Parts: sequence; structure tokens; C-alpha cells
Amino acid sequence: MGYVKSMKSRIGVLGGTFDPPHRAHLELAKAARQELNLNSVIFMPAGNPWRKKRGDLTSAELRYAMVNEAIRDLSWATSSRVEIDKSGPTYTFETLEMLQAEHPGAGLWFIIGGDSLADMSNWVQPEKIIASARLAIADRQSTGIVPDAKLLGLVPNISEKLDFVPMRPLATTSTHLRGRLQSGVNPLDEADLPSGVAEFILHKRVYFSD
Repeated sequence: MGYVKSMKSRIGVLGGTFDPPHRAHLELAKAARQELNLNSVIFMPAGNPWRKKRGDLTSAELRYAMVNEAIRDLSWATSSRVEIDKSGPTYTFETLEMLQAEHPGAGLWFIIGGDSLADMSNWVQPEKIIASARLAIADRQSTGIVPDAKLLGLVPNISEKLDFVPMRPLATTSTHLRGRLQSGVNPLDEADLPSGVAEFILHKRVYFSD
């Protein structure tokens, strides 16, 4: 409790490729903000994720622009170029350490899905991630998500750093939306795309094959 009282502000960090950003991303950010009383949420487009092939991603500048379109009406949301401006592979623990330095005294919550918690033992230096931020975990099924044994071995006190964010199940994924857009579906007809993102995709012809 002393940890919470000492915070100057409470900041959520929602990372991802955002290729494209969609309404489920916004719903997760809104749910975390409400559940955890966050002052703001930083949307962090991935730069060169070490676990993804760079050629598989839409350009960082286009993804960053789409994020800004997605959050333009959310006064509590901001975007960050920390990862897309970094040369070489990007690692979550480094990003969070940089944000800690930028926001001294603030409490950070790294917002993730339950699937990410289950896989976190395979990330680079997960113990440093958990040292830099609490984990805000989207709990879409109220099933009591728990970390795997390997992560528990790395961070025995991890349960003290977990906060669960109740959410209704959302089927939308960027992969599904991207496939539909690449097949020729008009972005303005996609209800899961924020209007600003849909208009940007149409205007800039992102995901169009011609």
C-alpha cells in the first residue's frame, strides 16, 4: 500500500504492433484505466520486435499514425515513439526502464492479455519487466489466470505485482482485420476499426495491394 501512496501518477502502458489498431485495444485501455484508476495510458507501437520478422510489419510511421487516429478523442491517452525510434531489436524491459526514467516517481502498469502472462517466461529478462512495472492483465473469462512455473521461479513474488482487469471477451484481432483489408474489404465497413483509423487506411491505402 505504501507503494501506491508514494506514486505521483499512475500510468498504463499498452504495447503492440497495432497493425492495425482496433476497438479491442481501446476497450482494454479503457477497462484498465477504470479498474486501476490510471491517470493516463501510453500506447506504445512496437519498433522492431525481436520475436517478429520486420518484413511482416506495416511501416512504423504508418502504425504510429494509425494509433494517433485511434486515440485522438481520448484525453487520457497518449502515444510514444520510444520503440519505433530505437535502432535494433526492441525489448519490453528496456522500454519500461526508459519510461521509468521519463516519469520519475510514477507507478507503471504494463497492460497485457492473459496469453502474454502465460508466455512471459520466454521473453527477454522478464524479471526486469516486473521490477519496472505492475502487470495489468486482461481477464476475459474470470478464470484466475496464473503465471507458469518457470516465471514463478524467476520472480517468486510475482503474485504481488499482478492486477486483473475484468473484460468481456473480444474476438477482434489485428491479424484478422489485416487479412480482410488485404482481401479488398472497405475499411469504412469494418465496425471494429475506429472511424479515424478506417479513414486513414482508406486515404493512405494501407493494406491495399495496388
